[in-house]
Amino acid sequence: LHMMRVFYHGAYKPPREFNWVVGVVLLFLTIMLSFTGYLLPWDQIAYWAITIGTNMGGYAPLLNVPVNRLLLGGLEVGQNTLLRFYVLHIMVLPLAAAIFLAVHFWRIRKDGGISGPL
Repeated sequence: LHMMRVFYHGAYKPPREFNWVVGVVLLFLTIMLSFTGYLLPWDQIAYWAITIGTNMGGYAPLLNVPVNRLLLGGLEVGQNTLLRFYVLHIMVLPLAAAIFLAVHFWRIRKDGGISGPL
């Protein structure tokens, strides 16, 4: 809803375009937090979700094999994979989200707050 409101009011236009990009990064961080949290129960559904998710990373152009190995922590889904996604979920992604939130709020104050259409 927030991003639709920003888009509707045109608040992504200069001088606020950088803040729009930060907001999009926050959206992707939220999606990544949801995905990594979905895998933590480590049941059958989580196993297949992590298999499909890491296979999608394996289709990246030019870097498909290194990206897949980096995500899996080896050649197949196992304990290393679960540990990597757990660390992503509880340390890396929340820290990145906190940093981007701070930048986002700072840019809102610097650009003059929230106003109507530009």
